[in-house]
Amino acid sequence: MRQTGLALSTREPEASEFGWRPGDFVLRNAWFAVAHSPDVSGRPLLRMVHSQPYRIWRGEDGRIQASTSRQNAGYTFDKARFEPAPVSERFGHVWVWFGNVEDADTDLIPDIPFLAFDRAPPEYARGFNYFHSTYELVLENILDLTHVDFVHGSFRGASHPAEDDEVKFESTSETVTMIRTTRGKPTSQYQREVLGVTADVQDQTLFAHVFIRSGMCFLHSRYSAAPSIPLMQTNTPESRTLTRANYAFGIEQTTSHDYRRAWPQTASMIGEQDESVLRPQNPRYLDIAPRADFSTRFDAAGLHYRQRHNALVARQKAGDFGYIPGELNAPGLADTFGVFRPE
Repeated sequence: MRQTGLALSTREPEASEFGWRPGDFVLRNAWFAVAHSPDVSGRPLLRMVHSQPYRIWRGEDGRIQASTSRQNAGYTFDKARFEPAPVSERFGHVWVWFGNVEDADTDLIPDIPFLAFDRAPPEYARGFNYFHSTYELVLENILDLTHVDFVHGSFRGASHPAEDDEVKFESTSETVTMIRTTRGKPTSQYQREVLGVTADVQDQTLFAHVFIRSGMCFLHSRYSAAPSIPLMQTNTPESRTLTRANYAFGIEQTTSHDYRRAWPQTASMIGEQDESVLRPQNPRYLDIAPRADFSTRFDAAGLHYRQRHNALVARQKAGDFGYIPGELNAPGLADTFGVFRPE
């Protein structure tokens, strides 16, 4: 089921992509990381997944508990009928299961190869943003690694042409990975002014890995003259028009202590830049009849994401909510990203 592809030629989308409409279908049977573990106490915390409310809290023994209401019709929120929900604590996050309770299996929690299994990053290395958009559009935006040149140019490097620019992608039925490699890319304003990088240009490799059902994503980049830290972002669909993006940085992946402190501070600013793109884009898909989107070779992973998403929708409409073995957590992802599991 695994597919790979090199940079594609400029083209219009294929007919199978015309029917992609974000927010039209709710994919089920997935774990969602809805809160950072240190934020959960004995007082119930409310989180939403696809407009379904979850209450999460710690019992007297310190263990995570959760309840949810699946029968909201005819009830006010205060009188909604809550019942126990599958919940787990892993990688410094609290995960709830959205879907058929009998299918809940913690082996289906996405593996995060650069975060410790049983502890959270320090407070300065975690947080959250909100996007007024469907989570499908958030993921498509993330897989467009060229958007960082235009939307986040001051942090990642301006849109000036590089000496060489190659895009590759790999996918399974549950994930899409995009890798962009550039040579001779201008050093960003942030790297010059904050990190003191003196090189005018440098080589970069940017990675984006998304989980289609849950919206989870990993982002990482490697530079020839600057450090970088991998990022995990949850992109939980609270509703059809609102996505909560809890994030956590794998700060152990760099030896630069100053950079560990400096880079996480940019998360809110980068989030605001993404919001400026996503918020006006969302109603154009929800309120306007579908039409063809023009694209370039750099959109290869995003277009493939649409195809994979549509395939999952078709499977679930037919009553198949299962996972194909080996299609969720790729064993070689840590090597691809160049990261390690902290102790």
